Amino acid sequence: MIIIQKGNCKKCGTELGEKTLDSVQSTNVSCSKCKKSIVLCRKCKNNGCECGGKYLDAWDRNPGWM
Repeated sequence: MIIIQKGNCKKCGTELGEKTLDSVQSTNVSCSKCKKSIVLCRKCKNNGCECGGKYLDAWDRNPGWM
């Protein structure tokens, strides 16, 4: 089941939710390098982590799942 994320991006403050079709599965991300977990919008997720790692969401961690 896809769940709509409520709240704001922890980096830039962009509002997440139904208007932007942000799901919990795509906004709850963790860094591939330092393992930091955070809620981010797509733009901030694509910018990557400060440590140089790549942020991964549920779809990135489970390719081909859907």
